[in-house]
Amino acid sequence: MTENTAASVVAAIEAAQAGYMSALKQAGSVWETRPAAGDGEEAWCARQVAEHIGGASLFFGARIAEAIGVPGPVPRRLEFASAADAATGTAEVHAEFATVLARVTDDHLAMDVDLPRLGKQTVGGILSIIANHYKDHANQINTLRG
Repeated sequence: MTENTAASVVAAIEAAQAGYMSALKQAGSVWETRPAAGDGEEAWCARQVAEHIGGASLFFGARIAEAIGVPGPVPRRLEFASAADAATGTAEVHAEFATVLARVTDDHLAMDVDLPRLGKQTVGGILSIIANHYKDHANQINTLRG
């Protein structure tokens, strides 16, 4: 089994984010379309997904920055009028998040972080969650597109 390193988990996040951005850039036709069935996040349209992902990047970036003792982004609510706006805004938000990712070292991965809704996690665990979060929501947008 391959051991996670800061470089490997950051690379996984960047790859997942690229896949998410690809889906997002194609979401215009389903921007306000909700799936026929589903509850909670499963019932979101592409706009809601995009606003959630952008806000989550800021939230997670701020929490990781606080844990490792570096400056981080300020969480804020995002609103995107279109898929094109979301692609631009998400790229900007991800750049803020990436400044924190660039400061994560192997020594940080085992550090504990207490997150609302997710409870006690490690920095490495949070980074894995983030990569999967991007993948899950890219799949959600792709499913909306059919």
